[in-house]
Amino acid sequence: MTAEQLRAARAMLRMEQSALAAASGVSVETVKRLERMQGHLSETRVATIKALRDALEAAGVEFLGENGGGVGVRLKVRSEAVADLTRRIEALQADMTPEPSNEKPSPRKAMKQLRRARDQNELTDLKNRRATSRREASK
Repeated sequence: MTAEQLRAARAMLRMEQSALAAASGVSVETVKRLERMQGHLSETRVATIKALRDALEAAGVEFLGENGGGVGVRLKVRSEAVADLTRRIEALQADMTPEPSNEKPSPRKAMKQLRRARDQNELTDLKNRRATSRREASK
């Protein structure tokens, strides 16, 4: 792994250095020091590089080798992510029951309507994320 890949991977995930440090078990100072470097992190402990790489891969980054075009990183779309989004969508839809229209207005009814609107909002967000994941996977 190169310092450039480390910086790019973290940036693609919009992950703070402290979050990467926590996820990998490496200190924030180590993350900062490695990101300031240039080129391959060959003088860094193998265990440190492995911990960082594992954390970034678990978060959805794929590291690319030389392959003639140079090293790099990209976000991977895992089918498990799409399946998880689908499960969450289905669970939300199952919980959303139509409101009976013959109830009198009350604070309790207003809270139910707010929860329903929040759930509908979350449902729409999940559907959009799933559609984006599917589009990216088909590229």
